[in-house]
Amino acid sequence: MLAALFLFDLREPSMPHTRASFVLGHYQEQASVTCCQSGDTSLLVTDLTPFHPQSHLWPDQPGDVGTVHWEGGDATVGPCRMGAISPDGELFVDQAIPVKRGAEGWRFVVVHPLAGHCVLAVGSQVTLRVDAEARHALSLGHSGCHLAALALNRALMPYWRKEVNEQDALDQPDFDRLAIQTSRVEPMGSREQYRIGKSLRKKGVNSEALLADLAQIEEMINKQLADWLAAGGEIRRSRAGEAIIDSRYWHCSLEGREVTIPCGGTHVGSLAELGLVQVQLASCEEGFTLTTRVTP
Repeated sequence: MLAALFLFDLREPSMPHTRASFVLGHYQEQASVTCCQSGDTSLLVTDLTPFHPQSHLWPDQPGDVGTVHWEGGDATVGPCRMGAISPDGELFVDQAIPVKRGAEGWRFVVVHPLAGHCVLAVGSQVTLRVDAEARHALSLGHSGCHLAALALNRALMPYWRKEVNEQDALDQPDFDRLAIQTSRVEPMGSREQYRIGKSLRKKGVNSEALLADLAQIEEMINKQLADWLAAGGEIRRSRAGEAIIDSRYWHCSLEGREVTIPCGGTHVGSLAELGLVQVQLASCEEGFTLTTRVTP
């Protein structure tokens, strides 16, 4: 995992956060170089990017890969990471970022790791191109992941002994949000791990019955997924602004309504694109894992 800090002369007060266009489905942009740290792996920051970076806070979806082209050269890009530039001009990358999003005086940026020693002047123009095939495979996995989480929440409704305040986008008890420990989006799939600890049992989850019924729950989830996919529906994305730190959302038409989930990743444009989505559940210490596979 890339986690480092570098010092640049980046104390211009007008320098904004990176503007990101992947939410709009863009795969290519012309951009200006903000900084470039040369080395065995060079680090490029631009004012605008179509590349989706892996989050340093919830690293579920891997960063985009692709290429960058400039007058007289090109390089392979990725996987991209989040970065933050301090008021003193230090660039912190990935897990080295020491402040919360939106901290005063800090500028959050998308860091493009470039293969090889690259020298790019500040202000020079580059063309950024995302690997569309790799992006699409991850988008299939991420959209399938959200759909599987909603189906999981529905299948687990009978296993709540108490009413719960935390509700998902379909107004169901949000087991997914309350119990999830890790999530990893993969090409055409995802893997989640859920823990049913003491606090969740106090909230009313019948963990003993739930874990004993994993096979039946898996069957219920897959049936629900098949029903939603057969009905079809649009998937779209929205954003509160164009800066990389602005909130982004996933919207999907399900059961005659639009459901909305906060999400910073990339997605396909419809349920029809997903084809077949199926899950497998397996018990693990204090909980279970959910593996989702998408077959477009």
